Amino acid sequence: MRVLVLAYPLTPLGPAACGGAEQIAWLLMRELARLQTRRKHGNLELTCIAAPGSQLPHGVAGVSWVRLFAAAGLRWPQCQSFTPTAFATLQHDCNRALAAWLAPRHGAFDLIHNQGAYFDQAATTAGAPVLFTLHLARCLYPANRFAAPGNTHWQCVSATQAREYDPGLPVIGNGVDLTRFRPRQRQPPPGAPLLYLGRICPEKGVHAALAIARRARRPLLLVGAPGPFPAHQRYFARAIAPHIGPGVTWQPPPSAERKRALLRAAAAVLIPSRIAETSSLAAMEAAAAGVPVLALRRGALAEVVTHGETGWLADSDAGLAAAAARLEAIAPDACRARAKRLFCGRRMALEYAALYAQLAAQGQAAA
Repeated sequence: MRVLVLAYPLTPLGPAACGGAEQIAWLLMRELARLQTRRKHGNLELTCIAAPGSQLPHGVAGVSWVRLFAAAGLRWPQCQSFTPTAFATLQHDCNRALAAWLAPRHGAFDLIHNQGAYFDQAATTAGAPVLFTLHLARCLYPANRFAAPGNTHWQCVSATQAREYDPGLPVIGNGVDLTRFRPRQRQPPPGAPLLYLGRICPEKGVHAALAIARRARRPLLLVGAPGPFPAHQRYFARAIAPHIGPGVTWQPPPSAERKRALLRAAAAVLIPSRIAETSSLAAMEAAAAGVPVLALRRGALAEVVTHGETGWLADSDAGLAAAAARLEAIAPDACRARAKRLFCGRRMALEYAALYAQLAAQGQAAA
């Protein structure tokens, strides 16, 4: 089975990518490639079109979006900040470049896996079923997002998200590489910081993390970066940067090894999201490392964080600040055990491989 994976054009794929969706896409391809190496799931060939600078797993053929643009006679944007108009132009050009690349390859792929960006205009003409993974809340996609042709199949990453879209949609929960995380064996020292890990943008509530840590009288470590959009960069400059100093430390996304060290040293991972989260890679990684989570009860966070077992959920920022006094009640072993039960990356890959086979067979039957 030949599968083409379409990745977001602005964030390089890799084990330490800035975004959760990009880390999930990388891990999924790596686990699928490993299954193929071990002859565990038929004959699977993976090709990925990804952002420049991506580090694809061994066994995955890679094509850069820059190369597609050049072949189509299009100019790859050099700007570091995308206005809504510039981003719409980029999406339009991605579809043009992809359509030009796919035209001589009609029928070359048995399935196209769109990892959440807006490439369906081109992908649906490729003569193969398209699987679109819905990484975001419904309100974050364009209103016409779901008017795609009939060969597009939608898939959610949590049961909570599926209830928002359509309870009949297949659900494959995200996973992490459990072998890369070593759970800590003891509680951190009293001065250990709260850790925010992820994109720095308004909907993630990073400004609230500042207030929560202050109220809980805890140091705060912010790890992440604003996206390539003016609104995100203004948010960082106005709402976050002025507070960096004593008690608040910021650093850009680190290496995967450094991130694991930061997790082990944290008092808890803080998730004060302002939107209904569809999943939470940060919470899953925290559980794998034996670290508790403090999270607002938003969307699927209640699926990922077990209240009183792997962390504390609250309905307000004040509730999260108060819960910071109860972190010692969360046992590292309980966090790790739940991660092993529910957040295994290999389990995720096996479920996707089964869905790939099902959709590819449907596509061949319809041809």
